[in-house]
Amino acid sequence: MLLKRVIFFNKDKLDYCFIHIPKTAGTSFQNTIKKNSLDNKKYNSSYIHFMENYGCKHDHVPFNFIKTYIKPLLKIEKKMHYLTIIRNPWERLASLFEQELLRDEVGLHKIKNKDIRNILNSKYDNTTNEILNSLDLFNKKNRKNLFKFWLYYLGSNRKVLPSLNPNFTICSQSWWFVDYYTLEKIQNIFKFEKLSELEKKFDISLSHDNFKKNKFKYQDYYDQETIDYVYNLDKSVIDNFNYNF
Repeated sequence: MLLKRVIFFNKDKLDYCFIHIPKTAGTSFQNTIKKNSLDNKKYNSSYIHFMENYGCKHDHVPFNFIKTYIKPLLKIEKKMHYLTIIRNPWERLASLFEQELLRDEVGLHKIKNKDIRNILNSKYDNTTNEILNSLDLFNKKNRKNLFKFWLYYLGSNRKVLPSLNPNFTICSQSWWFVDYYTLEKIQNIFKFEKLSELEKKFDISLSHDNFKKNKFKYQDYYDQETIDYVYNLDKSVIDNFNYNF
């Protein structure tokens, strides 16, 4: 089995699990872990096999699900050290928007392969494109309105456990690193803006994957309404980690 992504790894005789929040340099971190042969092949192989049996993505699963279901299922008795990376919420959602709608190799034309809604409506991808074109939202002059439409209605709809969560854009980042049943949260939280601290912690040099190709600054996508929307969505991260628009 080709392990494209890893979440379990070992470092200094400790077992780690990486909780990958989308668009936070997680792919770079995972690839670097593999490059340095730190990945726990046994745990990763069993975990990915389980997830693929249910037709689910295995790359962006929250802390609660790993701790409560996966760890007992894989009979992992050793103490697990969890870590994640967070990012300025406004910049993170702008980056996700660029990936999902603006990048040719990833964008909306591949919606059939990643959107659960297309299973329920075989014409969903065509209808969505027709609506966006009729509203002239693909016009670069309307980029803020396209972003707002995506933020409110489209999102990044993937097969994600638990509950087949349909939309990454309506999830606060804390959804990934807080267990809201017990209020336990991940202790090792690194900031995208200070990745050198992560590199120092694990004595690695991060690869640089998924380069930004768009010339827009993340602020260019926002108006006051969407600024407020993201603040209310990710308020705990913004307030607790001192992020500003």
